[in-house]
Amino acid sequence: MAADTIHTKETFTTTTSSTENITTQVQALDIKNPHNHHQHHHHLLHKYNTTETDEADDDDDDSCCARSPVTLGPSPSVAKEHGLARLIKNNRAWSKAIKERQPDFFEKCSQGQQPKVFWIGCSDSRVPENELLQLAPGEVFTHRNIANVVVSTDLNCLSVLQYAVEVLKVEHVVVCGHYGCGGVAAALGDHSYGLIDHWLGNIKEVKAQHQDNLDQILDQEEKCRALVEINARNSVLTVAKSPIMKAAWERGQKVEIVGLVYDIQTGLLGELGYHLKNVEDLKAQLSVDSSTLFAARDTIANTRS
Repeated sequence: MAADTIHTKETFTTTTSSTENITTQVQALDIKNPHNHHQHHHHLLHKYNTTETDEADDDDDDSCCARSPVTLGPSPSVAKEHGLARLIKNNRAWSKAIKERQPDFFEKCSQGQQPKVFWIGCSDSRVPENELLQLAPGEVFTHRNIANVVVSTDLNCLSVLQYAVEVLKVEHVVVCGHYGCGGVAAALGDHSYGLIDHWLGNIKEVKAQHQDNLDQILDQEEKCRALVEINARNSVLTVAKSPIMKAAWERGQKVEIVGLVYDIQTGLLGELGYHLKNVEDLKAQLSVDSSTLFAARDTIANTRS
């Protein structure tokens, strides 16, 4: 795989919603087999309707709330807190809206899941995978932790990976980092944060492997962005090196590992250039050294300026 594809310009855009009429037009991320679109539930995500009574009850709560395209709940940008009663009310409205569109949706969901995507992401509340991919419940199997770190000793993550690959037969394992990641930013510094230092140590090891090239980036924000990318790359490689993936590829299972990065400031996903479909792809990535990776970043930055 070419090393100069560390961060391509290709992006996936999410759909937009209108605050005024609270509507949404949902498009699926074209990461699945287009012939299986009839199995998806994107059509469930439609205009949010309330009764007159509900609207009256919501006047003091939702006057400034944009509606989330997928969850139909208040926008995360709202600066006021909502108690448990508000959360339960949101859930009731969400369930009602879906049932009105497809009465048997939850009954079908209760019978099992067949997601094609396994998402390994950050626990950051601003990176909700179903929402930014515009996929409905049942379409994304998920594991999240601080800074989307995958290490060979994390039995939690590896157990979820094994279930996703061997039982659910997912076709895409997506490792997604995000710019503005607090965990990555913390790993760049030398401060002690207590228990989490043990976890951040995994990112610090990645930083140490690329220290010389990171030191050449003077802008701290850009340095953090670079570490976000190579940290996600490291997790991609760790997944690919796992016995789980090795066994899957040996038996001919078609499952690829994809590296993505999410830009919170734009709402866009970008490819990191990693599409590992077999052991040969893994070997090619392992042969790419740090200097080559950072040279590729410089090339892309120059083409954008």
